[in-house]
Amino acid sequence: MQEVRLAGCVIKDGRGRVLLLHRNTPELQQWEIPGGKLDPGEDPRSTARRELMEEMGVEVAVGQNLGTRSFVENGRTMVYTWFLARITAGEPQVLERHIHDSCRYHHVEELSTMVEQLSPNTRNFLHEIIEGNIRI
Repeated sequence: MQEVRLAGCVIKDGRGRVLLLHRNTPELQQWEIPGGKLDPGEDPRSTARRELMEEMGVEVAVGQNLGTRSFVENGRTMVYTWFLARITAGEPQVLERHIHDSCRYHHVEELSTMVEQLSPNTRNFLHEIIEGNIRI
């Protein structure tokens, strides 16, 4: 099975809410952690930083590695690394309108009530928080 490596950023606001993007394509409608695929030769931290600029127009300081988890999607194993990050410049906005239609901060407790609306990666992240394996 093909393996795809991805990385993204978990960004909290002053109220402890987590920033998510809403993907709205014919194939997928789901809330997801901002991030994406590693380019050849690119390290996960650089990917996370680049993807936040491309998707939301924000510069971030990438901090703690929160872990790596995998899931299967479309016959491929997706291996995703999460980083805790903070915005250093810009305001989050949707830049890739052909993929995403909204970005919003969510309380972790709120995510527990909308599991079916979350991407597999975001479900993995929520599970790790609930189990106490990740603290943000």
